Amino acid sequence: MTPMVWDKARWPNFSPGELWCKGTGKMQFHPGFLDALQALRAEYGQGMTITSACRSADYNSKVGGARRSLHICDVAQHSGQAGTLAVDVAVGGAAHAHGLVSLALSLGWSVGVPNLSRGFVHLDRRDLVGLPCGVFGY
Repeated sequence: MTPMVWDKARWPNFSPGELWCKGTGKMQFHPGFLDALQALRAEYGQGMTITSACRSADYNSKVGGARRSLHICDVAQHSGQAGTLAVDVAVGGAAHAHGLVSLALSLGWSVGVPNLSRGFVHLDRRDLVGLPCGVFGY
């Protein structure tokens, strides 16, 4: 995996520290994902606290992530190319979640909504690897 070069001018609302794997420090995104994330953030117009983004396959397993999670950054799975396609974003209640989810859906994101007492929503760009978009609960 080629080391990722961070472009602060291109992704001004995010930092490597909030996006890299919390277990290993690895960071690799699928082409186009960070540009889509920045576009979502710019349109949203308010802060987005990322609680999970890149995960190594080992770290994903340790935290109980799905075997083929779109968070996995270091194993090619869905497109033959390794790279994260998902983030979890902290939300402060149903109203905040509704605004973010509505905007994300309008911009082509897929959305996973766990029990909101967990305090986050999952956003991914599965369409970038040819998977159908959707909304799901878990």
